[in-house]
Amino acid sequence: MRSAILRYFYIGRINYAYADKYLFEFLLRSDASTKFAPKNYWGTFPAVSAGWVMSEENWFKKTFKWIDFFKLRASFGLTGRDNTAAWQWMQVYAQDANKGTVFGEGSNNDSSNRITINKNNSAVNADVHWDKDYKFNFGIDANFLNQRLGVTFDTYYERNRNMLMNLKQKVEFTLGTQSAAVNRGEIDSYGWELSLNWHDKIGKDFKYKIGINTGYSDNKVLDMDWATDYAYRQIMYKGRTDIGTWGMQCIGMFRSFQDIEEYFDKYHITSYMGMTKDQVRPGMLIYKDVRGAQHIDNNGNIYYDGPDGIVDGDNDQVELSHRNNIYGFTMNLGASWKDLSLTAQFGASWGGYTTLPSAAIKPFATSNGSVEYINMPKFWNVDNMYSYQDVYDANGNVVVAANRDATYPNLAYSSVNSVASSFWRISSAQVTLNRLTIAYTLPKAWLKYLQLGIESLRINITGQNLINFYNPYPEHFTSPMAGSYGSYPNLRKWTIGVNLSF
Repeated sequence: MRSAILRYFYIGRINYAYADKYLFEFLLRSDASTKFAPKNYWGTFPAVSAGWVMSEENWFKKTFKWIDFFKLRASFGLTGRDNTAAWQWMQVYAQDANKGTVFGEGSNNDSSNRITINKNNSAVNADVHWDKDYKFNFGIDANFLNQRLGVTFDTYYERNRNMLMNLKQKVEFTLGTQSAAVNRGEIDSYGWELSLNWHDKIGKDFKYKIGINTGYSDNKVLDMDWATDYAYRQIMYKGRTDIGTWGMQCIGMFRSFQDIEEYFDKYHITSYMGMTKDQVRPGMLIYKDVRGAQHIDNNGNIYYDGPDGIVDGDNDQVELSHRNNIYGFTMNLGASWKDLSLTAQFGASWGGYTTLPSAAIKPFATSNGSVEYINMPKFWNVDNMYSYQDVYDANGNVVVAANRDATYPNLAYSSVNSVASSFWRISSAQVTLNRLTIAYTLPKAWLKYLQLGIESLRINITGQNLINFYNPYPEHFTSPMAGSYGSYPNLRKWTIGVNLSF
């Protein structure tokens, strides 16, 4: 059985420049990967780029004296990927206990030699080959105001073709294996990036710089293994891979049994989140019946019936956020005064929404079903959680007073209340101080006085993951900088460094 995966490549490059203003480059790369069958080992990927430094033209210097540097550049190239499992082009055999067909004699299953075919792999496809990514880029580089202001703008467009993927939706489970990867996927990606940099000084010793980077990106899916179940919230033809955030549309909370009766009668509900009316209780959130059954017409188009009286956690979701944060920027700041310097990086993103993590709104019950000793975020307390009536302890003392006007639903019904919904929707905006460095270089006179042979000594302190300026979570029970709720958090780190030269 083969196990090693080999990669070979050849690369050639031609550069041409004339008068420091006309630039050209041609690159040709040829790659081979043994992930593919021998007939498809090799892929050839050319690329070409050109640049024009307009600011070197005499007419430009006379006309635009206020522009110090101006360059146009463009590139086009083809790249490829072999991101698929190896050896899918041939049958792979392995010896394993208690699996596969028995070869030879013996009745002891623990010692029998059993042969498996394509273990941890998929069906055979000898035609799989390199995928193709056609990339186009156009950019502008410019400097103004005696080189103090720098501007860089890039726009790009990518055509991903023959992308490797497994057709999970198309393979019947009776085959006993998943499909081999095929070259099918097609995605177009596009966007732009803008960078602004300013540096200057005040007086003799104080220098500073400010850099801002921002951009936009999107994509359009043209072909893939399209999902058919709950297609309304799946990636669709010419839709983006970021489908946004989906969940139930919350229209209130059941605060009495009368509310339950009126809701079922008004909307002709026959089933609510898998329950009949007599199983629904006050303290549960109310979700809207949005759509009915899914149908596919003769042309393959998918459509849905109107509300059908069945409120279902899969079939009645709505779009809570069109996509993740659309806008954002990164700001890099720097300043120095004599031998003391400071650099900082801020980040911000906004324009999308998310929902509270399920671990924060759904307690994990103990073995007896009780949630009495479960740790939950601090916004869950008896003052703002729904309670239909007083709750007493074994001594007859009221431990939870009736609270039918509470902000949050009852934790006891988390199977209904904890599903993603508009009730738990929050902004996904972030404004953070990501990194801060303070450095000081000791004066040479001090080092000379120490007589240790040290030419320079620089001390720096760096902090990472420092400050979150905006927190959308209720009572700030967690922070967007902390990472996944319920997992080991991202840490704030401080580093002290010393650079010496002799």
